[in-house]
Amino acid sequence: MKKITLILMACAMVALSSCGNKKKSAAQDSAANQESFETQQLELYLQAQLDSIASIYLSKANNPVVAAIKSGNVELTESEKSIKPAYLINPDQTAGLVSLAQKYRALPMLFIDKQIAEWYGMSVDGYKAAAGKLVSDINDPAIKQLNAVSSNINDEANKQLYLDLYADEVKNGRICLFWELNGAILIETLYIMSQNIDKFTVGMTDDDAANLTYRLFLAKNSVDQLTAYYPELESLSKSLAPLDVLNAMDMAELKTQLSEMKGQLEIIRNSLLN
Repeated sequence: MKKITLILMACAMVALSSCGNKKKSAAQDSAANQESFETQQLELYLQAQLDSIASIYLSKANNPVVAAIKSGNVELTESEKSIKPAYLINPDQTAGLVSLAQKYRALPMLFIDKQIAEWYGMSVDGYKAAAGKLVSDINDPAIKQLNAVSSNINDEANKQLYLDLYADEVKNGRICLFWELNGAILIETLYIMSQNIDKFTVGMTDDDAANLTYRLFLAKNSVDQLTAYYPELESLSKSLAPLDVLNAMDMAELKTQLSEMKGQLEIIRNSLLN
């Protein structure tokens, strides 16, 4: 599942921008219709913010990391490979997960960190085993399809897989789990970025920094509002709360805030598994 890398968030969110226009049955009462409409608008708004976050980062064609990830040809020098990343999730952390929400959150973390481990020439057996168990436990056909795709899948096909995943979760009443998964993608991506800020922010402007943190605030606020309709998301909402400190107006502030928040992002990441 090599397409599930740091670009995972972007592919997912770009795909989401075309979702959510489902009409409800006319047989529902007015209160239910109103609640459904409000929920739908919040979800569309959340999708738009996440799409914007992804677009800000993926638009940086002069960032070699972005270009390499998009092409699927990430290569590290022997010097880079000699210093193994100590920030990757330990696959054993996922062994005792009980709830579906925890398992949906853990899955993208494992996939992202497995890919990074491969780049550094590290063993990925533990990641494969842990992810395989979660996929089996979750028993979601769309997740299984994502897990089976080849490394050469193109962007359009990748987006369609996410559209299918979204539709499947809506159909089966598991849309909260879809948001849990994407919340974890967001946190893991920010956490990985905080480990090598200069490398992951090449090409970003002051406007990008301000727009990124503003969209993060709007996305987090949307999750907060969705808890009124989906109480199951309260745990995710609480985990995302510390992101409020990201309010940079320029790149210097963004780099400083990401650096200062590195430890907090690790705490948030761990909280998603508890």
